[in-house]
Amino acid sequence: MKQPSYILVVNGTKVRRPVFLLGAPHSGVPEIARALSRAPGFHLAAGSSGVLDTVYAVARRPSLAQERAAGTANLLRDAFAEAWQLTPLTCPRCPGPGARVPARASGEPCEHSAQAHRYGDASPDLLYSATVLHTAFPDALFVQVIRDGRDVVAEMLEDERVLALLRPGLVKADGELPNHFFGLEDETDLEAFRKGSEATRCAMRWRGAVRMSAALRRSIGSEQLLTLRYEDVYGGEVETAARLREFTGARVSASELMTTRSWRVGSWRDRLARNQHSDVLETAGVELSRLGYL
Repeated sequence: MKQPSYILVVNGTKVRRPVFLLGAPHSGVPEIARALSRAPGFHLAAGSSGVLDTVYAVARRPSLAQERAAGTANLLRDAFAEAWQLTPLTCPRCPGPGARVPARASGEPCEHSAQAHRYGDASPDLLYSATVLHTAFPDALFVQVIRDGRDVVAEMLEDERVLALLRPGLVKADGELPNHFFGLEDETDLEAFRKGSEATRCAMRWRGAVRMSAALRRSIGSEQLLTLRYEDVYGGEVETAARLREFTGARVSASELMTTRSWRVGSWRDRLARNQHSDVLETAGVELSRLGYL
């Protein structure tokens, strides 16, 4: 594993081996994040505005991860330094923003901050900044979650936030290609994205995510990258927790992976119309087959 070339101190603790969770929307990242966040001594953030601003800037302009990698990495480190601060107003175990906290204490580390010695993040769409994250944190660990694209598309089609990010008007004619955030490789994909159905655009986004995940597996060694299949977690909580413990060193409990909520494995059969299913197969059939879903 690469040694850290940075010094980042958060809550009085040096950040070492941060863990980042990656995956396409609705691939199961929150389920894994929930278990990891409850491991003793682990603080896992998600959704900080500073982090998301940088993530979406890179997602829309992939060149920021290459031509301006050092500067973008610095921005991400600064964003995470802020996101990982545990104060009486930001700590999940403290009363929170509505509590009465003296002004001079509101920005200071809270009583729980000393218990945090590992950090990570599970913000949406971190996948598209993975190469910059690796530059920013050379010793980072990455856990990526892969899920059947048909189930993912079924979930996307019911998520207004995801659909808003996939509006054809958001893709500019002079935009950068390839762009995995939209699932675009060339001009042909750009035309398909603009004229295709919502199911097509969602399938292109999933396709782009799994292609990026495959590229990550080739560029980052197995000692720093763990891939989990969503379908293997349900019913395999004990095995998944053991893999996460061995990989991250955090005491992840199998019970935290168990939930009464349905995992909706295979639910695309009841949720995708015939034409939607056809659009998904036409767009991402190769990737579905390669991953063993067909």
